[in-house]
Amino acid sequence: MSNYYDPRWYENDERRSWRSFSTESVPDSGSSDAQAATSPPPGTPSAPSDQPAPPGCRTVVRRAVTVTALLVLAFIAGWFSHQFFSSGSFPASSQSQKYAQLVQQAWTLVDQKYVDRKAINYQKMAYSAIQAMLDTLGDKGHTRFLTPDQVQAFNQSLSPTLVGIGVYIQQDPTTKQVVISDTVPGAPAEKAGLKPGDVLLSVNGQSVQGKDLDTISSLLRGPEGTAVSVTVRRPGTNQTLTFHLKRARITVPNVIMHYIPEAHVAHIQIVQFADGVSDQLRSSVEQAKKLGAKAIILDLRGNPGGLVEEAINTVSEFQASGTVFLEQDSSGRRTPYQVTGHVVDGKIPLVVLVDNGTASAAEIVSGAFQDNHRAIIIGTRTYGTGTVLEQFPLSDGSELLLGTAEWLTPDGHFIRQNGIQPNVVVSLKAGQSPLTPAAENRNHTTYQQILQSGDSQLIRALQYLQSQP
Repeated sequence: MSNYYDPRWYENDERRSWRSFSTESVPDSGSSDAQAATSPPPGTPSAPSDQPAPPGCRTVVRRAVTVTALLVLAFIAGWFSHQFFSSGSFPASSQSQKYAQLVQQAWTLVDQKYVDRKAINYQKMAYSAIQAMLDTLGDKGHTRFLTPDQVQAFNQSLSPTLVGIGVYIQQDPTTKQVVISDTVPGAPAEKAGLKPGDVLLSVNGQSVQGKDLDTISSLLRGPEGTAVSVTVRRPGTNQTLTFHLKRARITVPNVIMHYIPEAHVAHIQIVQFADGVSDQLRSSVEQAKKLGAKAIILDLRGNPGGLVEEAINTVSEFQASGTVFLEQDSSGRRTPYQVTGHVVDGKIPLVVLVDNGTASAAEIVSGAFQDNHRAIIIGTRTYGTGTVLEQFPLSDGSELLLGTAEWLTPDGHFIRQNGIQPNVVVSLKAGQSPLTPAAENRNHTTYQQILQSGDSQLIRALQYLQSQP
């Protein structure tokens, strides 16, 4: 089995998902996911690309190591061997060889005939050609090309310790406006005074308008101790503020809990499915129950995914039996993956919050709970990440992440492109950000303040739980 992670979740390789974490790291990225994220964001154990991961260790994606895979990679990358393509004829049915030769012909013509020799950038030509090929596959946000720098970020994106300024950022898919949704406690961003809701305008004087999260990530990241300036617009006051920070090594909390005593409900957010998250979740649930929690709101909004093993363990903590997801290969064969049997509480009332930023492993969790009738899902349709990615290294240190299988919910619903449709659809108002446990803890938010916060999804979850016998 393989995992999908969208790297763009982190600044370092910001994830394709609209949510991202600023970890301009020594390395870092979703994501996916994944996801990604890309930065992601988004922690793969960095086993040598020519060796399989240790038995029992599921990494973020599969690493291809066979000679055949490498030949395919070289082919996709645009470096075609003379021996393979020198033949002037080929079977009419060989569409692959036919059009590969067409690409090679175009490359050769540019290489030999284009008048402005200084304008030719072979790396850019190759990278652009690879990305264009992958774009035609329609595997949005999953199958993708990573430059060597992005590979480094990707492989470290799920580490709990990262280098950056410590901000969570969101990008509106329509306006492309980038907003700081939260800051990491104790990180440089929080200490400097950056706040949730600040609209990111520029990094080191370079405007971020119109840029994607990958690009913004590359502006934010950098070595530990280096300086970075961030300019934001603060809503309400409409002030333009510039903050001068130094990147630092920070520990990213991936599970955050706020207990609401008046409602006897624990609001628990899983930021991403990084290594060790299920253990952190177990501790948070046990702590919440000791405080008196009678129900749990599991917040997966903006979660770009991560390690699929952590998704399996998360589902397993709330249900004693059942399928977590199905994995389908290119031949249509489906392999079910079951819960582990390590239950924390299989009966406590559970609500899961999702939105368009919920992707990959987070969709596996929400889909499993929904199909197994273990939880009610509230929010908006999820992103629709369902490709199992395989990691193929290329000759210059870049990589292809190719979808080699798909994930389905236990009932056989495809996650890719479809996403998870909530049981109760509730949208946030335009400009309204989700209320996070970190913000609730920081502001000592009460039950009544939550009800007045404008977070209609969280409010609906509380109302639902309060209405249950």
